[in-house]
Amino acid sequence: MTVRRHARASCCLKCRGKRMKIASRKTKSLKSRLRGALSPSIAIATAICAAALGGAAHAQTVETVPDAPADTAQPAKNDVIIVTGTRVTGMTIEDSPAPIQVVTAEVLKSSGASDLINALANQTPSFNANQTGGDMASQTLTASMRALSPNHALVLVNGKRRHITSNVGAASGSMAADMGHIPTSMIERVEVLTDGAAALYGSDAIAGVFNVILKDDYEGGSLGGGYSAYEDGGGETDTWSGNWGFGNETAYFNIGFDIENRETVTRAAPYGPAACVADRAACQAYLDTGYLKYGSAFRNTALAGYLSSNDVNMVFNPEFPFVNHVGDPPELHRQSFMFNSGWHITDQLELYAHGSFGSKQAKSHETYRRPTQDGGVDLNRDGDRSDTVNGVRESQVNKYPYGFTPFEESDERDYEFAGGARGEFAGWNYDVASVYGRSRMDVFTTNSMNFTLWNETGASPEDFYDGTYWSSNWSNTVNLSHDFDIGLANPITFATGAEYRIDEYGIKPGEPASYYGAGASSFPGYNPAVNTGSYDRDSYAGYLNVILEPTDNWLVDVAVRYEKYSDFGDQTIGKITSRYDINDIFALRGTASTGFRAPTLGEGFYSAVNVSPTGASPQLQPNGAGAATLGFGAGLQPETSTNYSVGLVIKDPIPRLTMTLDAYEITIEDRIGRGSFAYSTGQSANTRTGRAGQSTNSNVPDPGDTNGDGIPDAEYNRALGEALVAFGYIGQWDNPTAAGGSLDPTARANISVSLFNNALSTRTRGVDWVMSYNTDFDWGDITWSLSANYNDMEVIEAKAAPAVLGGATMYSALNLRNMETSDPKYRVNLGARISVGDFTINLRETIYGDSYSLTSAAAFPQAIKDQLDIVRFRNVDYYKAEIGVMALLNIDLSWKPTDDVRITVGADNVFNQYPDKMPKAVWDYQTERFNNSQRQYMTGSPVGYFGRKLYAKVSKTF
Repeated sequence: MTVRRHARASCCLKCRGKRMKIASRKTKSLKSRLRGALSPSIAIATAICAAALGGAAHAQTVETVPDAPADTAQPAKNDVIIVTGTRVTGMTIEDSPAPIQVVTAEVLKSSGASDLINALANQTPSFNANQTGGDMASQTLTASMRALSPNHALVLVNGKRRHITSNVGAASGSMAADMGHIPTSMIERVEVLTDGAAALYGSDAIAGVFNVILKDDYEGGSLGGGYSAYEDGGGETDTWSGNWGFGNETAYFNIGFDIENRETVTRAAPYGPAACVADRAACQAYLDTGYLKYGSAFRNTALAGYLSSNDVNMVFNPEFPFVNHVGDPPELHRQSFMFNSGWHITDQLELYAHGSFGSKQAKSHETYRRPTQDGGVDLNRDGDRSDTVNGVRESQVNKYPYGFTPFEESDERDYEFAGGARGEFAGWNYDVASVYGRSRMDVFTTNSMNFTLWNETGASPEDFYDGTYWSSNWSNTVNLSHDFDIGLANPITFATGAEYRIDEYGIKPGEPASYYGAGASSFPGYNPAVNTGSYDRDSYAGYLNVILEPTDNWLVDVAVRYEKYSDFGDQTIGKITSRYDINDIFALRGTASTGFRAPTLGEGFYSAVNVSPTGASPQLQPNGAGAATLGFGAGLQPETSTNYSVGLVIKDPIPRLTMTLDAYEITIEDRIGRGSFAYSTGQSANTRTGRAGQSTNSNVPDPGDTNGDGIPDAEYNRALGEALVAFGYIGQWDNPTAAGGSLDPTARANISVSLFNNALSTRTRGVDWVMSYNTDFDWGDITWSLSANYNDMEVIEAKAAPAVLGGATMYSALNLRNMETSDPKYRVNLGARISVGDFTINLRETIYGDSYSLTSAAAFPQAIKDQLDIVRFRNVDYYKAEIGVMALLNIDLSWKPTDDVRITVGADNVFNQYPDKMPKAVWDYQTERFNNSQRQYMTGSPVGYFGRKLYAKVSKTF
């Protein structure tokens, strides 16, 4: 049946002195993948492009447009009216003075991605999703635009600011809006503005804006389901979605849902005794002959549940040698519901509302703990665990005789409600709205233990409630606009408005066992003495915006905005955007703007202890007393930015071929990042001992590497040590193993202190290229698309640490270099959508540039260095961990057996490509040392390390 949309989606609006009907919009596309030289998929893409240029008939659309019913004409995507990046009513994409892309519901529906972020990342080359992460970073998927922070892209829903996540652990502190809670079944389109727009929308819109436009259908709907999995195992995912419209031409109520259930993907590297990793069967036979103290009787003794001879017992773990899964994506269960509604009271007044509710449960692996890391039990209560009691050595009374893998789990609730009125009064357009959103996340550590409780009592819980963090945003806005005819080519648009916002953030403590002493192993609970509290602030903003056209082919858009925050003061920013149409084919456009980003309350007040099996890093509040004692008394300040862009628009040089080319430069000063100061680092001396065939001891600390040169210094950092003592983390500033302090005793070999700061300034330069072309043939049609992004980020300033830290660095020269090289500098999307009768084939090739980071090789013997790509940097040897060029081919085939049923099958990463593996010499060396961060594949790839994904979907409209 024909779906009817709300009346405002077909009313006539003024468009720069013309009358234009708002078009419905649908698009389509895919992502792809492969690596190497001229791979099979690159060859396929080259052939596709050659065929397009040689066999074109005539064009029709920009992206992918689905077949329309015979009685309805689907407009080209460039004729779609946009509402993002401009306050001119009726602006189209091809007339926009700012670069903007539209991703339609049809694209999202056919994508192999199971969430909105990945679906958008597949379509927008300057937008890359993070596929893996540790701790809480893996449980809230984030993405970055132009290799900046996720915080630098603003998310709107129906033009209204979306609330942010409460998860500070995502992407090193980024608290962007979690688009995973927006059901794709509710989305009509997403408008992606790739230009600085803080003067229009306020804080955060430095790199760009995502405006999610919701469906307003008042009848009809759809139901759908899908299943996907990786061919090499894992990632089994089922998805379900639905959407219904109710009402009439005066009022509408549209509701929808998305449900996703996803299993983890395991690509763990071997971990454990090197000989056993190499030949487990031989190792097992060797152990059973009596090499272990308890030999083959180990698993039969009455003490088997607690007793372990030494770390070699990890070979009895049923997952050995693939016991360490940290970094693998989490198991996830997500349920999202949303509605969108409106009611035309009169022709000049509409009441509207939209809202969402999301629930998500996630479970991710933490680093594997070896059997003896719990330290044993003080059976005779004499203050140490070195005695033999009743024939049992105290240090060998272990809770998990084969070691254990803790899990970090979260249970999240996310909701938002927006309501308002818009219309026209006395010639003025108005929009008055209020939006409240809240994110709450309960955090748990499971399958773990508290080492301190175990050492002292011989008992410990296995599952812990660590605490809860929450965040809320309440935004109230008034927007007014009016067109004035002052004798120019077209009337000028004058817009003004104001905003009042309240932000809140808080952390609630966990159960006492989660933070007592060492706390829950892998993720200690939030301690009410140092980690918890509630914080809030309010802000006011006002703006003026004037859009004028001095001539028929010249548009100028000027805006200025003022904001004042209760915690750090005020900011005034502005922008000027212009477009000049040289003729009907060529146009020039450009923007100069300033912007800012207010630090989130989570960045300012989050505090926790991050631990690994052999290290600990307390994170201090930058706006708290701990940071002040280290010389950071002012707390976090806002980031400020300057954005320049210039672009060329080419439309119809041959019928319906469209191309845009935009160059940009974004400079961010006082950029917020998480800096880390070394108090002590371990295992440098132990490394050489281990290579000599002796036993390593990861619990013996070495002096701190305070200057970041890879060589331990002669003494500990006193300022950091005293701060650690003041907060109760250690008992003596120059001896971390001395009695006292709450840090895990097994994690004191590598101690650092971290906090968010404004130490960096960066400059990002790049180019976006978007081209589309459509060809019609007697047998069907093909829509071609090409989009590309080149992006280069440079650190132009790194401020020195406060003098009280005695020369310690927040970001070493190595950190800064890796920031500049660890992301691919370019990405290219090639797409073709082929429609033949009831069948549609989508092909998309996505090519990612290479990237690399440098990792210290100072401790490696020369024999290992000879096998690596060694780079000498600041007189220290590093090996180059490089991920080469990757190209991915994605294909899907859709069939419509009836007008209202669609069946889709597809494959992402058709040629089953993976990132480069860790060099074998490093792999062998790390295995020998029981290195807990070992991975088979280089980390940091925007496509993950999962291989080919196969999927199938079915949907029915009604």
